[in-house]
Amino acid sequence: MVFLYVLTLMFCVSDAFAAGLRVEHALEVEVLPGEKKLTAVDHMEIAANGNSVLFFQLSEHADGISVEVNGKKCEFRRNGKALTVPLNAAEKNSTFKVTIRYYGIFDDPVPRLPANMDNPGFGVSATISEQGCFLLAGSFWYPELSDSRAVYSLKVRAPAGMVAVTAGQSLGRKTENGKTVSEWKINYPIEGLSLSISRFFIREKQVGAITVATYLLSDDPNLSASYISATEEYILLYTRLFGPYPFDKFAVVENFFPTGFGFPSYTLLGSTVLRLPFIIDTSLGHEIAHCWWGNGVYAEYDQGNWSEALTTYVADYYYKEQKSESAAREYRLQILRNYATLVKPQNDFSLGRFISRHDPVTKTIGYDKGAMVFHMLRQNVGEAAFWDSLQDIYRQRLFQKTSWSDLQKAFENRAQRSLQPFFDQWVVQKGAPCFYLDNVSAVHLAGKWKIQGDIVQQKPHYNFNLKLLLEANRQKITKIITVNGPSTPFEFISAAAPQKLTLDPEHDVMRRLFETEVPPSINYLKSSQSVLLLLSENLEPEQVQAAELLARGLGLKRYKFLPEKAVAPDQLNEHDILIIGGPKRKELVKHSPPQFTIEDTAFSLNGNLYNQPSDSFFGVFKHPYEEQRVAALFWPPAAEYAGVVARKITHYGKYGYLLFHNDQNRAKGFWQVEASPLVFRWDQ
Repeated sequence: MVFLYVLTLMFCVSDAFAAGLRVEHALEVEVLPGEKKLTAVDHMEIAANGNSVLFFQLSEHADGISVEVNGKKCEFRRNGKALTVPLNAAEKNSTFKVTIRYYGIFDDPVPRLPANMDNPGFGVSATISEQGCFLLAGSFWYPELSDSRAVYSLKVRAPAGMVAVTAGQSLGRKTENGKTVSEWKINYPIEGLSLSISRFFIREKQVGAITVATYLLSDDPNLSASYISATEEYILLYTRLFGPYPFDKFAVVENFFPTGFGFPSYTLLGSTVLRLPFIIDTSLGHEIAHCWWGNGVYAEYDQGNWSEALTTYVADYYYKEQKSESAAREYRLQILRNYATLVKPQNDFSLGRFISRHDPVTKTIGYDKGAMVFHMLRQNVGEAAFWDSLQDIYRQRLFQKTSWSDLQKAFENRAQRSLQPFFDQWVVQKGAPCFYLDNVSAVHLAGKWKIQGDIVQQKPHYNFNLKLLLEANRQKITKIITVNGPSTPFEFISAAAPQKLTLDPEHDVMRRLFETEVPPSINYLKSSQSVLLLLSENLEPEQVQAAELLARGLGLKRYKFLPEKAVAPDQLNEHDILIIGGPKRKELVKHSPPQFTIEDTAFSLNGNLYNQPSDSFFGVFKHPYEEQRVAALFWPPAAEYAGVVARKITHYGKYGYLLFHNDQNRAKGFWQVEASPLVFRWDQ
């Protein structure tokens, strides 16, 4: 089995090289953290394939550049990141050596306590410091040859005790003459090499031929053991689902500033994120799944990034499915709520245009809607064909750029039919269907009930299969119909009197919810175009500062601070509202749900009174005057906790309310939904 897989891997690597120039990097790097400096020499062996010019990209921070071709100095042209090296007639049809020497200062500012986590790298692409070094592939910290597939050997020198970690297999590390030397070998082609260097405490375990490791910034054997054990389980899970793990190792690496990256064979997580209790059960598995999808089978980015959608489906969603049917159902419903709340017609775009996440809208389309599309595809082709198709794709496309069209062909092969209409409407076309029940009637004839009605679609019209559930007495009758065009009729026959009819009871279809189906949530504010932050009286300076942190954490695009007592009524109508502190004007929260009430110095939630300085609340309600807007209330805790709580709120976007004691979340939940036009009741 192992031998067969090695042969398969060799063929995949060969095919990947055939797609572009073959290059083997032998990189020797030294970092000087006190100077924020990197010095490097890259010895490359390149098969030119008839090219007369080589096009490299090298960081604009690189200086002192020299180029040699087959040991002879060579003239080159440089324009920004572009580095152009000409070849003579003999070189362009042969395999030859290129050496590029350079140095550079890399000092992107590093966030310490970021308020917003929508961008997993916070714009940091390359930074070298005494705390650690982070060099992202996209920073072009080494010369990257355009249109190539590369393998690497890497030797990194750093001050004693600073260890380098990257993709591939560790060849060991040693400290001599005041320097620690780390060596790595990457034998498979990857789309760019990232590098991290810090004073790590390293623990490793062999799982068959795979090294599972942790690189932590403090010596924490329990945390390390938890990550290693979970990593082993995830690798076994995905090996069963898709095929053998494609790399030599998987490492959990702690970063010295907040990040959340998945690279080939390792993940790079900031210290706070790494220690959150739920990360091992959620995000860790997501990043390991990327070793199959995105870092194993590459996404053809200029034709859309499908890998985040698929990884979300086979990780985040799949874990809920394994837990229970109800947990999976709630996950699907939350996707629909996220889409309705964050994605508006004016900022919507097709799944096929998604490249990467950089704000809540792109995340909702690329991850959430994309996961729903794979869920519908699974229902469309069937259980066996879905999972078999994924195994086919992994086996045939490992280390190759793969597009939505390539995925479509694989699923069509297993389904034995065209899936063009499916991919056209869910991947190429933007948006989602919006439909409802109409003309529902029930007639009692000859001892039976005949139930009829129409499913009405708003434009644009989609074609999809839809489950209908009729509840009659203690019976449940389901029917699957194909919805198409502006109106689709349906009919049920029931022996008992009908009580309730529901369209899509399991939330299996990607759709745009109606406003009455979506309870106000924190995500509403995150998608707001304009917010007034109203400052109540008697706030402490730290609480006002926390309000500013809150605004930045929510990613508010346009916002303005005003004293509550100074705001004019006409100003309220034109903006969403975020009240900081207990409002004197109680009409501002007149639409708060009955389970929440406020007094001058206290508030009540779900029948419990909270009147301590350490108690705090955040909730989103209907706007007091405008139906299309929301009002939110932040009742901040005592000054010492206000900033910490304000930073946390953005992470709970799907919820309608949060309760904190000191700086710890004690409760979270959703307000009750009013009604759904997909439900018809006879028993009311």
